Amino acid sequence: MAESAGFCCNFEYCIAFVKTCLRGNRTGKEFCLYVRERRSTNSMSALTGHIKISESWPVACPWANDSVIGQGLAASTDAAYRAFDAVLATWQASPWLLLLAGLCALLLLSMGIRKARRLPALKHNKAVQNTLDALPDAVALFNQEGKLTALNEKLSRLLPLKIEPAVYPKMSTTDLYAQISPDNLAIERAMTVAREQAASLDSTLSFELPSYGQRSLLVKERATGDGGKSISVYGAVPTPSHRLRDPLTALANRTRLVHELAQRCSRTKGELSLIIVDLRSFRQINDTYGRSAGDELLKQTAICLQQSMPNNALIARTAGDEFAILLETDHGRRAIESMVEELLKTLRQGLNVNAMNVPVRASIGIAYAPEHGNTVSTLLTSADSACAHAKHVGDNTLVVFNSKQQQTAKRRHQLEIGLQQAIERHELALQYQPQIDIKSKMTCGMEALIRWHNSEFGRVSPADFIPVAEETGIINRLGAWVLNQAVEDYQRLSRYGMSPTVLSVNLSRKQFEGGQIVTDVEKLLTRTGFEPTNLCLEITETALASDSDRLCKQLLELTSLGVRLAIDDFGVGYSSLLELRDYPIAEVKIDRAFITNIATDTHSQDIVGAVVDISRSIGAEVVAEGIENQQQFDKVAELGCDRAQGYFLCEPMAATTFPDVVLGR
Repeated sequence: MAESAGFCCNFEYCIAFVKTCLRGNRTGKEFCLYVRERRSTNSMSALTGHIKISESWPVACPWANDSVIGQGLAASTDAAYRAFDAVLATWQASPWLLLLAGLCALLLLSMGIRKARRLPALKHNKAVQNTLDALPDAVALFNQEGKLTALNEKLSRLLPLKIEPAVYPKMSTTDLYAQISPDNLAIERAMTVAREQAASLDSTLSFELPSYGQRSLLVKERATGDGGKSISVYGAVPTPSHRLRDPLTALANRTRLVHELAQRCSRTKGELSLIIVDLRSFRQINDTYGRSAGDELLKQTAICLQQSMPNNALIARTAGDEFAILLETDHGRRAIESMVEELLKTLRQGLNVNAMNVPVRASIGIAYAPEHGNTVSTLLTSADSACAHAKHVGDNTLVVFNSKQQQTAKRRHQLEIGLQQAIERHELALQYQPQIDIKSKMTCGMEALIRWHNSEFGRVSPADFIPVAEETGIINRLGAWVLNQAVEDYQRLSRYGMSPTVLSVNLSRKQFEGGQIVTDVEKLLTRTGFEPTNLCLEITETALASDSDRLCKQLLELTSLGVRLAIDDFGVGYSSLLELRDYPIAEVKIDRAFITNIATDTHSQDIVGAVVDISRSIGAEVVAEGIENQQQFDKVAELGCDRAQGYFLCEPMAATTFPDVVLGR
């Protein structure tokens, strides 16, 4: 039996191999040639032709020459089919001729089909490109998947980097906008406003963006008939000078800062300094003394910045209570940081606001280009990260950007994204720590404590995610969930015959700023039928100091509903003990910092004793937090505290475990 062999080759190699087989002796061999149409780079279509050349075929014949094969290759598709029919009639006499002609016909047909497919697409793409290039404005087209398919030369000239056609499939609208404008925040804000104003999802979005030069670009984003998008940039026009200044302080605004930063990043060979100044006390002054006082504070701050910085510095007001300073580092970093330290000192000493000397608390972050970024977005991000870190360190703090801050900022961003979905993913849970009546040694209350277990980060400490929730506004949803879940758990315990007297729930200062907390609590009480006197809402001492008048009004409204109020972590905010009389407080919870050494530290004992005396004078109970041993418990009992809680007495636990632990089952 004859052996067989097979292989795969291209068209030219296939023809050469056929000629070799016909001219040479291949005794005992069988060769199989498979003709397939390649449809993509990763796959081939089904078998369309099959030729066998074996020892029974003629070794040589007059037709096995270049002219025969050449004529077959030159035949058109129709001619190939006619030749195929003619040869079929002579199948019995000359089988190899039929198969050779069939091979040629099939290959020619395949080539014709591929060419027919490519030509319309090429003609279409060229026609589209010619049409775009003929337009008077800069235009880009995107397909249904949101990927770039074409852009004209006018748009290419506006972009800082040339986009090669090979990159088109990887370019999204977001990537293009980042090339059009260096200000990511401006892009996000403009897009948000445009979408809110759009009548429908298919409406044209029209908005203005700052470019990389001293110009603004009018951008229109439209839906196309094939489900894609077109983005048109209508002529770059100079931005009016009045739109580059803040109307209140007469300083440059954010748009001017971004323009100038883009120019200097591209042309300055030396080092640039970007300084972000955030006023921490602005909200308190604005709410305490009125908006006119807040405006005056901003004006005086602007004057202070101008007097503290060199003449060549660009000073801008970039947000409500935020300023930015851009200058070239001619005198070295140490000189700049010394100037900033003097600025902080001046702010601490106070500014003249409506004939009052008002001390100003501020946080300042500095980033240097090119070390911390050589583009507008990266330098702004670095300076913002440094300023955010300064806020966490404390008031009146200067922080220079470093990579660790960048990692911290990235971590906080990841936590923010996770928190957005934590409720829907059921990653949040509540645990409850019992409060013990010191005299009877019985459980008299339970405090709800939130826990978060994330699939990516694992267990996340409240000390890490609560500040992120407050800064991003997520705290309002988070707080509402905690309050509703705690009431539900308490009522479930009541049905089991176990309900401590008081349910304590912590509230954030941010929940009061929204102005909805009283309404939310009232609706909760009405919907659930929960007894108001069994609910105690805790707010920190520092929150009381930050917004006294407005907060006091809301606290009074809550007590009118029958709810109890408590000051949490008392002692860390350095409030006057007499200030307790200004608020409708039912409980004062002493911070654990005064409990840690209370058994031996007479100073801590004096403070706790004074808090107990003042609290009794206003009819409030005193709770000692963080009890970790018997000596601490005995001392707070001796000093007159009413209740205590801590790990020594009982650890936090799930609501389902609470009855068994408290009842000793």
